[in-house]
Amino acid sequence: MAKRKNFGLKNFFFSFAAVCIVIYIFQNLNSSVESMVAENGNLENVIIADGIVVKDERVYSASVNGSATYYYEDGTKIKSGQLVADLNTDMSAEQINKQMAEIQAAIDMKKGTDGKAASTALSSETAAVYENEIQLSILNSELNSVYDLAVQVSRPDAVAVYSDSYEQYEEAQLISMKESLAKSISSQKVPYYSGQAGLITYKIDGLENEYKFENVLSMSPSSTVKKEYTVLNKSNKETMVENESMFKIIRNFEYYIAATVDNEKAKLFSEKKYVKTRVLCDGASHEVWGYIEKINYGSEQSVLILYFDDFFYKIYDKRYVDLELITDIYEGLKIKTEALTQSGGMEGVYVQDASNIIKFFPVEILGRDDKFAIISSGEYIGENERRIIKINEKSYHTVKIFDKIILEPDKVYDGQIAD
Repeated sequence: MAKRKNFGLKNFFFSFAAVCIVIYIFQNLNSSVESMVAENGNLENVIIADGIVVKDERVYSASVNGSATYYYEDGTKIKSGQLVADLNTDMSAEQINKQMAEIQAAIDMKKGTDGKAASTALSSETAAVYENEIQLSILNSELNSVYDLAVQVSRPDAVAVYSDSYEQYEEAQLISMKESLAKSISSQKVPYYSGQAGLITYKIDGLENEYKFENVLSMSPSSTVKKEYTVLNKSNKETMVENESMFKIIRNFEYYIAATVDNEKAKLFSEKKYVKTRVLCDGASHEVWGYIEKINYGSEQSVLILYFDDFFYKIYDKRYVDLELITDIYEGLKIKTEALTQSGGMEGVYVQDASNIIKFFPVEILGRDDKFAIISSGEYIGENERRIIKINEKSYHTVKIFDKIILEPDKVYDGQIAD
């Protein structure tokens, strides 16, 4: 009897110890369940797009060989008609006279004289051009050329050939340039003036003629394919050759970004509406509002032509940028999506209250992505009362700020007492 009594006692203590161990393990498992605190936050619906910056830009090229002297730093605001550079050259008087004659022809075009003003007498620089060309033809025994030039110079409307490289200048600017060139015959210095107000830059990428400001509204998906390019910083180069680009001036009051997206995403936008845009470049992001001027649809992709009038100083020297187009912004209580679960046919989360009791609360999801969800804070019904949401016309208490949200809903159940 004593042995049987001792055996039963041992079994009791063994069973008791086993139960304690199970309880201990269970409690520790419960305590290891991850959680988070519900806090106010926001979430954005973002569409990623490739962007091309299209600017109202004009490249200025060297008219002769020489060494350049620049007077402004890259990105400086320039007024129209400002002297921005000089080209020190050993250009002959003949070349200068030819350039002055072209400028005079541009002045005549501006005045609309159509050669009438020049009919009274040739300008000295135009006469010098003809004289030099006649002398050169005689030396080369090109008698036909001598005869043609003689006929031209005898005509009452004999003027220099018009060059469209001067059409961007105002008449007063052309007159000033001509006077400076006249002085350069002795100083051997050719001046360069800004033809428009804007930002000056010496960074030339060679794509200025690929993306024209005046053609931006007709850009299609095929025209937004990225092109290989090299940015040349001309401020680091002193020696210039004729027709080589020196600098460019970009009008800084307005610009466009052509954003390429899939057709399905393009349908989320509407023309003549604003969209909050995040421009990513140089490791930083900047937010600016863009106006959707036009949407050009293609077979698979579309181009959103976005108009901007702000923020240009940050991207004036950029061509391609990454964009984030923000279609919606949701505000409410922010939780991780892993906390969401289903119970009783409703989507919600488990909350551990102040009494350590696990309770299920349904939620109304306003917006979500792969990591987070924004849920409604509910309708106010009274002080110190949980707010409510309506699902299928029925009211339910929901999550409140600072609730302890369980992130592993499959490891808990409604009514469980947590350690």
